Parts: sequence; structure tokens; C-alpha cells
Amino acid sequence: MKRILTNTNSHQNRRGIAILWLILWGSLFLTFFCVVLEIATLWQAQIEINNALDSAALAAVKEWGDSGTGSTQIPRNVGVAYTQANPILGVAFTPNTNFTPPVPGNPNGNASNTGNLVFGAIDSITDPIIFNGNADASCAAGGVTITITQLNNGNSADPNTIRLGFDSGTNLAIDSVAFTLPLRNGGPPNAQAFFASGTDPQVSTVIGTFSGVDVDPTNPGPPNWDCPNPNGDVCFTFEDLISPGEFRTVRINFDSNSFTATDFLHFGVSTNQLGPPGYTPPPMPNNVGNAWGEFGVTAEVTFRNTITNVTSTATATFVNQPANGVSQATLTGGAGGFPAVIAQATVPVQGFCTQVFGVNFFNASASSIAYYDCGTGRAALVSVDNIIFP
Repeated sequence: MKRILTNTNSHQNRRGIAILWLILWGSLFLTFFCVVLEIATLWQAQIEINNALDSAALAAVKEWGDSGTGSTQIPRNVGVAYTQANPILGVAFTPNTNFTPPVPGNPNGNASNTGNLVFGAIDSITDPIIFNGNADASCAAGGVTITITQLNNGNSADPNTIRLGFDSGTNLAIDSVAFTLPLRNGGPPNAQAFFASGTDPQVSTVIGTFSGVDVDPTNPGPPNWDCPNPNGDVCFTFEDLISPGEFRTVRINFDSNSFTATDFLHFGVSTNQLGPPGYTPPPMPNNVGNAWGEFGVTAEVTFRNTITNVTSTATATFVNQPANGVSQATLTGGAGGFPAVIAQATVPVQGFCTQVFGVNFFNASASSIAYYDCGTGRAALVSVDNIIFP
């Protein structure tokens, strides 16, 4: 009897040890199984969130670029739809549009710099590439040629003096063009070149000297083009006062959307005392056509995107063409950076063990940046070196 009891106790002890080892090894095995399964699930989720955000960024920026980089509201909805169409572990993720009505300083309508969809522009497509969430993005680019041909000394305002041609532009209008005379650092003070406001600028109304713009003067009597002009699209303002009636800058202004691609007109302003340092007037050396280029008159064109109403400027200095008796300035501008979109998100990964234990172990995060190629009309992913939000 004693031996039987001893054997029974020994068997029970071995069975207890086996159960203990089973519990220990079973726990380790279950933990190892959960870890492996969660890692595999996380790997799959990471691939799927990358694909979802890649498609969202590409679709959103393509829609934005094709629309002329206007409002970002519809492109954001497109980005949301493409994200939802690419579920993560079988569950559709719905990002926030991150949209707010655009205001100065926030032209792209980003409610937050850290939202799921952030619209902006990249400065180039070659390293180093910078994404700017507050930068203007535009595919619009315009070309302007300004030629001055007047052969006299310029005191009068001859409407045939200056030809302003808007050669090309996509979704662009010209709001104004400013001409600034150089400031001389020598000679008597009264030798500064100036535009005379007392001599009204003149715009040619002869058929064939203008196109696409209403050149009616401000009043039906003796023609002048003072601002505002209730009759036509053109008016002039004088800036940078030197002395009464004398200004360094004259600006020709155009009514909203009136001066667009392929439009042109001829006009003239009273230019006085343009010459080298130390020159004592009168008369102006050479003729106005040569002098504007010889002595460095500058032009500044203010472009406006007709879709976004965002403005930009381009500047150039007139170049003298002595053989032709003219000076000419050619300007290209109006475009912002390449349209670009960031799609970014962090989502919880719901694996098998997560569901069993009711605890979320892992999250999957991803960020994709796509830009719109204005030349080809295609969208592509891009690697950015720096992201800024001024």
C-alpha cells in the first residue's frame, strides 16, 4: 500500500509539472504567435496605407492641376474618395478634407498644417526640393513684350510711343504695368528724370493699334485716362513723387480681366530729362526710343490668376537697340510653384490579438507627396527635402 501511494503521488507530481510547463510554454507560444501575427498584419497595413495615400495625393493634385489650381475644395473631396477606395485591412479609412476658405496668407485653404490633406507648392523638381504649404501654386505663365519707339525727346505724350503686347498667358490677366525712371546719383537735383503728370498720357484709339481692350477715355470730351475710368478698361496713375507734377513712376492700369493673352495696345507718356549722371537738361540726349534702354528704365508687370485671383509680378529693364531706334523689355512671369499635395495619416492596426485582448498594440503611419507637372498635365510622386509653413 505504501508503494502504491508513493507511485500515485509521483505521477501526480509529474502531471502537475507538465501542466505548469504547458502553461508557461503555451503562454510563450501564444505571445510569439501574437507578435508574429501582429507584425504580419502591421506589414500588410503599412503597404495598404501607403497605397491609399499615394493614390489620394496623386488624384487630388491631378484634379487641382487640371482645374487650373483654383479652389482646393473639390480636389480634397477627390483625395478622400480615392483613400476610401483603397481600404486598409478591409476597412475604408475616411480622411478629413482639412479645408477652410482661403484667405491672404493661406491661399490654398489648409485648415491645419498637420491635416490629412495639405495643399501647397514645391519650388522645383530637382534637389533640394521644398514644399511650402502657404505658397501660390499655378501653371499659369505669361509673356509680355514692351517696345518703345518714339523718335523725339519725349516731352509730349504721343499715343504711338509704346506698344504693350500680352504675348501669351494661361488663366492670366494683367492688372497693371509700371514704368520707373532711374534715379541719378550725380548732377543737380533738378536733373532727375521724371514723368510729367500735367501732360495727360494718351492711348491710341486708331483701329489696328489695339486689340481685346476697350480704349475709351474717361470722359467724352478732351480725352484723358485718369483713374477710375467709367468708360473703358485703361487708366493711369503716377507714383514716387519727385516734385509737384513730376514722378519717377507711371502705371497703366487695366480693368479686371480686360487685358489677357494676345491683347495689345499703343500709348504714350511725357518722359523728361532722361540721361546720364551729371546731365543738365534740356534737351534729352538721343530719342526716347533709345534712351529708355540706354539709361535703364524698368518695367514691372502685375499678373493675376483669373481663377484664384492670386497676383504675382515680373520685372525687366529695357534694352537699347540702337540700330532700330527702339528699346524693348521682355518679361515672363505669373506662375507660382508646382502644385503639390501631401496626403498623411495614422491609423490603428486591428490585428487578431488586438481584437482578442481589446488593446491596440500598433499604429500604421504614412505620408505621400505628389506634384502636378504643368508641362505634361500628369501627376507624380516626389521626395521632398524640406516642408515649411511660413
